[in-house]
Amino acid sequence: MTSTYLVNAGDLGSFRVRRGENLLDAALVNGIDLPHDCRSGTCGSCRCAVTAGAVEGGDADAQGAVLACQARIVADVEIVVEETPPVETVAGVVTAIRALSADVVEVAIETRTPLDHFPGQYAKVKFAGFPARCYSPTLPLEGPVDRDGFRLQVKRVRQGRISTALGERIQRGHKVKLTGPFGSAYLRSGRRQRLVLVASGTGFAPIWSIAHAALCEMPDREIVVVVGANTAADFYMSPALWRLVAFPMTQVISVVRHGDPEGGLPVGSPLDHMPALASEDIVYACGAPQLVEGVAARARAAGAACHVDPFHPALGDDEAFWRPLTRAATASLTLLRSISAGFALDPPQL
Repeated sequence: MTSTYLVNAGDLGSFRVRRGENLLDAALVNGIDLPHDCRSGTCGSCRCAVTAGAVEGGDADAQGAVLACQARIVADVEIVVEETPPVETVAGVVTAIRALSADVVEVAIETRTPLDHFPGQYAKVKFAGFPARCYSPTLPLEGPVDRDGFRLQVKRVRQGRISTALGERIQRGHKVKLTGPFGSAYLRSGRRQRLVLVASGTGFAPIWSIAHAALCEMPDREIVVVVGANTAADFYMSPALWRLVAFPMTQVISVVRHGDPEGGLPVGSPLDHMPALASEDIVYACGAPQLVEGVAARARAAGAACHVDPFHPALGDDEAFWRPLTRAATASLTLLRSISAGFALDPPQL
C-alpha cells in the first residue's frame, strides 16, 4: 500500500499526496496556486518555509526554506508561503530608450494597466517580434519616480537578440507584453534589521528598487550597498549611489573589476570587502552567478537571512567577477561624482 501524507499550506488549504511526489506539482494539481516560474530551482519564485515535518531536497539559502519545485514529500508537512502579487500579463509600449553608459541602456515602458510587484521582483518582458527575456523593473537613477511605468536597465550583449535591437528594431512606440511578477528576492517591509545589498552590473536594477523602497519606508535604517562595474566609466548607476550616500545610515562600497590601483580604484574581490555579517542582517544580492553564490555562502555561514537572484548570461549579464573600493577612499568618490557630472547632491530625499 502506497503511503500518503498531508500537506498543510495554511490559508491556501491542505491536501494529501503520495510519498515522493513533487511539492510544487502536487500543490498545483490540488488547486493550490504556489508562485513559480522556472521549475529548475533557479528563480526562487516557489520558495516556501517548512514549519513542521520535512521534505526531501529543495533546500534554499535560508534555514527552513525550500524550493517547492525541487522538494519531494516524505512525511506530513506544514508549509508557509509568503503572499505576493498574483502573476498576470499586461500590455505596454516603449516610450523611451536612452544610453546610461557605453553598454547599458535604460528602457522606459508605459503599461495600460499596472503590473503589481514588490521591489526586487522581476518580470518576463516580450517585445513584439522578439523572444521573452527576464528583467527586473527598477526606478529612474535620478529625478522623480514614474509611478505609471516601468524602467529596465539592459546590458548590451554581443550578438544578444534583444539588447542589440534596442534603439534599432526596437524603438519608441514598440509594443511590449510583461508577465509577472516572479522571484523571491524582494523587499520584506516592516523590518528594521540592517540591510546588506550587493549587486554586479545591471544586477543593480533590483537592488536600487529595494534600497529606494527601504529608505522611503524607514529613512534611518542602516543599509550597506556594495555595487560594482567593470571600469570607472561603467558606473552608470552613480547618480543613484550619490542619492544613497546622502542618508547618514547608508554606506556605499563601490566596486571595480579593472582599474589602476594608483587611480583611486583598487583591484580586489568584493567578497573580501563585504561587511562582517551578523545573524540579524538581511542580505540581498543580484548579478553574476559567482558573486551571488559567494554572497549567499557568506550569509549562510553567519546565519543571516539571504534573498538572491543570480543573473545568467541568457538574462543579459555575462559579467562574473567584481573588485572592491571602500567608500572611505575620497579619490574614488570624487571620480564617481565626476562620472555623474551634472547630478546635484541634494539633502536626503528620494
